[in-house]
Amino acid sequence: MADSIQFRGLICPMLTPFDEMGRIDETTTRRLVDYLIDHGVNCLLPGGTTGEGMLLNIEERKKLAQIVVEQAAGRIAVMVHTGCITTAESIELTLHARSIGAEGVSVITPYFYSYDDDALFNHYYEIARSVPDLSVALYSFPGNAKQEISMTLFNRLRQAAPNINAIKLSDVNLIRFQEYVQAGGEKFSALCGVDALALSALAVGSKGQVSGNSNVFPEPFCKLRDAFTRGDMEEARKQQIIINNIRAVLKDNPVYFKAAMRLRGIPMNGPRLPMRPLKPEEIKEMEEGLQALRLDVR
Repeated sequence: MADSIQFRGLICPMLTPFDEMGRIDETTTRRLVDYLIDHGVNCLLPGGTTGEGMLLNIEERKKLAQIVVEQAAGRIAVMVHTGCITTAESIELTLHARSIGAEGVSVITPYFYSYDDDALFNHYYEIARSVPDLSVALYSFPGNAKQEISMTLFNRLRQAAPNINAIKLSDVNLIRFQEYVQAGGEKFSALCGVDALALSALAVGSKGQVSGNSNVFPEPFCKLRDAFTRGDMEEARKQQIIINNIRAVLKDNPVYFKAAMRLRGIPMNGPRLPMRPLKPEEIKEMEEGLQALRLDVR
């Protein structure tokens, strides 16, 4: 039976490096995997929102997943984002993720069109039953994907598909997050996708933080979790403030994350169109903002 226990701690939705021609940069992707593992990340999540996954075609997403799984080489878990606008494509990517040895998949709600609970149930049920031995994480991001995973739908899916054993909520609704925690139970992984709520989510039972900012600065997230675990709330609050300050500078934006990565020794080209790279004045402002924070990232 699929086990969600590997989807805990700090989960990094990885950036997707591109080369000068706009293709996936395999060398830099492998460097990023090693960097994240070396800096304490517990699980990698390629192809998600931060990784511009919705701007990659199916073959690119397969290639990216393959590179990350190969480079991780079992050192930490890999949860591949396989959600697409269609059920068939989501299943195709999910089957591929299983075939390459990923420990699980994350599947965003289908986007653009509006769907009721019955439609969303059918979508997720078909995906989950295609891989009964693989962990499937629901991914709710109503601000971007338009849909919401109601508690009624959540409970239906949990009962119908036991391998749905995690959910990532990228929304400030901490009440809904706590409902997922309580309904899911101890063996279920409710994952927080809002970095401003990292400490608050832990307090109500979060099993992990899915943090885009951790591409650049994994350290405060690891320190926050460690402090919370040992009951040092003063230190945990200190790290949350550091995270909040980082968010203010990097704007929770993968374009800013990519620009900032060169400060950590991993230069990256800009994003994929229609996203635009930062202007020189924006880069300057970002660098000055990070310098002002005096982050201890040794």
